[in-house]
Amino acid sequence: MNSSKETFDMNAPEPQLAVALARKALARSIGLAAFVYGYPLTETYRTCAMQTAPQGERRAGASHGSDVRAPLNTLHHAPRPSTDEDRDVVTPANDLLYTIAWVHLAHGPMLLTVPASARHPGRYFVLPLYDAYTENFENLGPRNCNPEGETVVLVGPGGTVPQSLAGHRVVRCPTDLVWLIGRILVGDESDWPAARALQSEIKLAPAPGTMLQGRPAAVEHWAGPPVDAMAAAFEHDEPAAQVAPRFFTNMCRELVEAPGRVEDRALVAWFGQVGLRPDAAFSWDTLDEPAREGLIEGFAEGVQLVGAAGRNRRPKPWSMTPSTGRYGHEFLGRARTAYLGLGALATSEAVYAAAHHDAKQEPLDGQRSYAMRFEADDLPPADAFWSVTLYDADRFLYPNEIRRHAIGDRTPGLKHGADGSLEITLSHARPSDTANWLPAPAGRFYLILRMYYPREGVQSWRVPALQAQQG
Repeated sequence: MNSSKETFDMNAPEPQLAVALARKALARSIGLAAFVYGYPLTETYRTCAMQTAPQGERRAGASHGSDVRAPLNTLHHAPRPSTDEDRDVVTPANDLLYTIAWVHLAHGPMLLTVPASARHPGRYFVLPLYDAYTENFENLGPRNCNPEGETVVLVGPGGTVPQSLAGHRVVRCPTDLVWLIGRILVGDESDWPAARALQSEIKLAPAPGTMLQGRPAAVEHWAGPPVDAMAAAFEHDEPAAQVAPRFFTNMCRELVEAPGRVEDRALVAWFGQVGLRPDAAFSWDTLDEPAREGLIEGFAEGVQLVGAAGRNRRPKPWSMTPSTGRYGHEFLGRARTAYLGLGALATSEAVYAAAHHDAKQEPLDGQRSYAMRFEADDLPPADAFWSVTLYDADRFLYPNEIRRHAIGDRTPGLKHGADGSLEITLSHARPSDTANWLPAPAGRFYLILRMYYPREGVQSWRVPALQAQQG
């Protein structure tokens, strides 16, 4: 331990100093664990605070394109797919129309209308529901809803269903704050009207007796700028000593409204050993000095751990996430998924693979040109659709001259080889033939392969590695 970093009284009597050092060590351990556990929760509330803020309160970090902003318990229908202008959520898909709502169930149930899939044959859509910890606890769509459409009752953990709604399907939500991120498959601009027609059938309304009120206190009084903790600590060069107090203040306030699962309560109670307790009036300044110093160090270690999870192993061309959306006690996996992209679907709905390196384990860089080749009999195993989307180092879509951000099984104008194979070119420099070109920035980038309605055995399927081209 570097004693030069200690700011509490080093001249204290030896027993007192030993206790202070031990308390700091305990706080450091708790700070690390609390960051890993609480990061998805704070990201959920941060995003809710940003997206439900009144129009006059636009703050840095808000979307400059689709402008995802709507009051609580109100649907926002994105009129177009995400582009490089959209900055609310990292790693957005480019081949979907999103319908988003922040649903608050503390004051009573809400009614969600699922569209009639029979009126839109062949059109993929899903209405996923996420709790405050980013758990994808329910997916509503053609696979489990009435093809003629149906209205579902959303009920909070302590809520009751009105007698007038007896017979309706009920979805009991783990937390009062629920994030709906509806997805509708969409093609080029000529397909937008048909996709919007389905989108317009999604409805959200209060159940009889539900009184809509203002935003939850932890959302209304969210502390700090609307950037995530790791971005503030590293990408924006803000020291952990400045970010950690805001992070833990938000987390303790949010735990009041979203206490988590019963089986997690012992872990949260352990956080209280150094003063991190569910408290709507939590104040960082009430913590003792050893606790504050230890928590700051634990926060910094947590940022590093979550940001580097899985990267200490030998780089692989592709990494397929074994499970997303439903995490159980895999808190580190949940936190890393929240960092890479909020709102991941459960693996029964979609499977994701990410590429940060080429076939020779070299980082992907747009200064080089790459080829990604799918054989005719070895395309991604998805029954709905698949796509490969390119993101820049900041985890957003890259602005480019042909306005293409993804290539998949529905991309018009793709050229296949005589043997039926498909080869995608990825580079910053424009190739002579742009039919299969996925433009990349001049520096680092990465890819996400999404496979919707994945087939059995998808986890053992090998995604083709990117081959760097000579010249």
